[in-house]
Amino acid sequence: MLKAFLEAELPLALFWLVLGLFAGLVFSLELLGVEGSMTLLNMERARSLHISLMLYGFVPLMLSLLPFALFEQDGVLGNRALKHLKRYFAVWNIFLLFMTFALLFGNLRGLPFYDFPYQLNFLLAFSGVFYLLALIDALRSYEHRPLWVNVSLAVVVIAPILLIVLMNPQYGQVEHTLIGPHGDNTLGMSFALIPLYYLLIKLSAREAFVPRGHILWMIPLGGYLLSLIIRNFFHTLSYNEEWFFQYLTFLYVPLLWIWWRDAKLSFKSDTYLFLSIAAFIFVDIEGNLLFFPQIRELIHRNDLVIGHAHIAMGIGIAFMALAIMQRILPSLFTKVYAIGWTLLVSLMAGTLTVAGLIEAGWIEGDAQLLWGARSLFGLMLILMIGHMALKDLSIRERTLLGWYHLVGFLSDFGGGILLILLGALLFPVLGFGFSGTYEYVVFAFMIGTGLVHWFGLRADAMNMASVSAVIRLTVSAAFGALYMASVLDEIALIVALYDAVYAMIYILWLKERA
Repeated sequence: MLKAFLEAELPLALFWLVLGLFAGLVFSLELLGVEGSMTLLNMERARSLHISLMLYGFVPLMLSLLPFALFEQDGVLGNRALKHLKRYFAVWNIFLLFMTFALLFGNLRGLPFYDFPYQLNFLLAFSGVFYLLALIDALRSYEHRPLWVNVSLAVVVIAPILLIVLMNPQYGQVEHTLIGPHGDNTLGMSFALIPLYYLLIKLSAREAFVPRGHILWMIPLGGYLLSLIIRNFFHTLSYNEEWFFQYLTFLYVPLLWIWWRDAKLSFKSDTYLFLSIAAFIFVDIEGNLLFFPQIRELIHRNDLVIGHAHIAMGIGIAFMALAIMQRILPSLFTKVYAIGWTLLVSLMAGTLTVAGLIEAGWIEGDAQLLWGARSLFGLMLILMIGHMALKDLSIRERTLLGWYHLVGFLSDFGGGILLILLGALLFPVLGFGFSGTYEYVVFAFMIGTGLVHWFGLRADAMNMASVSAVIRLTVSAAFGALYMASVLDEIALIVALYDAVYAMIYILWLKERA
């Protein structure tokens, strides 16, 4: 049941992942001197889109399936819960669409991790309503709710409220921790992962798993709450106070070891989860070492810290999501991809770490060369994920109509994405005018037409082909008229001819053969 749901939602989730990685690749190339100021993906926007899609795209969507994987394991997941879950995914994807366009068009807040407009947080909170309804529907099948269910329910109820409060531009904590060590913020973010690790270990456990060592998470939680009280009601935390709260994260290391051992997990069968926990422990230790004032003063604003973040997000948190995928779609999310992903992200982080040491003056070397290596490893990661996606999403029926939809999807959806990102650069090079206004509406419409072909690839090929043909002929007529009235230049003629020819291929030949 959950497998079918994931197979339907996975293509769009992988698209957000690839787009986020592509934005990171563009940013890395711009650091090397590639000119991107004439495109929507200039350096500032590319960095913001990369970070935002990594934090809010594929990873959180897949992580949100965790309770439902446990529900299915317990035999209480029903179709009604999945309907609510589909609505949750739909609203979250709408948020990602609005967020992407907001960032591409320069609507930035100047925050390191939450750069999209604050108002979009309400869309996230709205999606949480459907997630809560899905949880409640599944809970009805339990006579006595187990501990993990109560943990999940508490997190889902509290999360939307915290989202609106902490992200608020006037009084949210995010706005108040932009400078300084913010060790208490690190403690809070680390603690948020502990319930997820608990649920992941329970999902993967070979036998009934009963967690121990609760004092090891209670102390950090108490420390985080105390830090919030001090910061918001008394005074700004001193460096030593921040340091103290930061070091409470060390208690998570023995906690995770105890849980892993009690659940009888292994690297062979739980590869993604093992690598996630290993990355978490590595980042925990490294992060605390970077907190020494003498070290932090040299490296906090250079690439060493960026490498640290790549390990934390690119392996630690991402592999939490992939550990769920491994349980649901083991044939797709194999150990080979886990090792390849870990190697490439580790190489990216390693090159950035060495670049950071060069920037800090600790060693001599060419940071530009290391940035180039980072870009190469990033490209290899995108290609690997693309190969993973194509392995699962390949067209099963090689019919003429299937090829018609595939070419239409690639040309319109792919072309629309390319033109939105690079149209301002490509149009003048090709000799066409570019006003930077209505063209983006046209590009968005191209993406929509491409998505019609996508649905034709997945199901109902005939009806989707008919819909696409009607859309193309309407667009062709409008652009043809605008060209003949001398309102638009030759690009309108090209669009009119292409859409008319492509639509007539279906109407005059393929429709009769299908």
